Amino acid sequence: MGRWIMILKLIYGFMAQAYGQEIYPSHSKHQLQLIVSHTQIHSRLDASGDRKWQSLPSWGLNYNFQLSNKWKIGFHNDIIVEDFQVASIGRNESKVLDRRYPIASALVFSRKLGRHFQLLLGLGGEFAESQSFLLFRGGVEYRYHFNENWELITNLTNDFKWNAYNSWAIGLGVTRIIQ
Repeated sequence: MGRWIMILKLIYGFMAQAYGQEIYPSHSKHQLQLIVSHTQIHSRLDASGDRKWQSLPSWGLNYNFQLSNKWKIGFHNDIIVEDFQVASIGRNESKVLDRRYPIASALVFSRKLGRHFQLLLGLGGEFAESQSFLLFRGGVEYRYHFNENWELITNLTNDFKWNAYNSWAIGLGVTRIIQ
């Protein structure tokens, strides 16, 4: 894993110099996040088979590596802690998907927008017993730095799963900064 971090640092160092950005040469930061959230799904099916909005509990565990004062790369993981059925969107609209504790994992790039906000964009997958899907994640995060090594965060993310369904989540959590 150390080798990959060094490769990413080298690649980013060349990119940052090309664009004239200041990087952290001597103190790169690692961050761990724990987030409790509610995932909203519109195409969830109720007992009669009708589509409805549903709010499902979920947890997030994320790792971020700070590349510069504006950019981070991270591995973000969410789990919905309920079983549910959802109608698929796209070509297979009549298909019903059984989802049992799905885990969504994505490689996410974060761009700092001002003092507290970050834009999140990533690509990954959602994995469950029955079927797995490719997903695209986008979102925004607000961070409040309350200690040298701790932040309070809130986020709003949207996961678009190709040929499956769409969901968005709102969460609240803490970040531990490890230097």
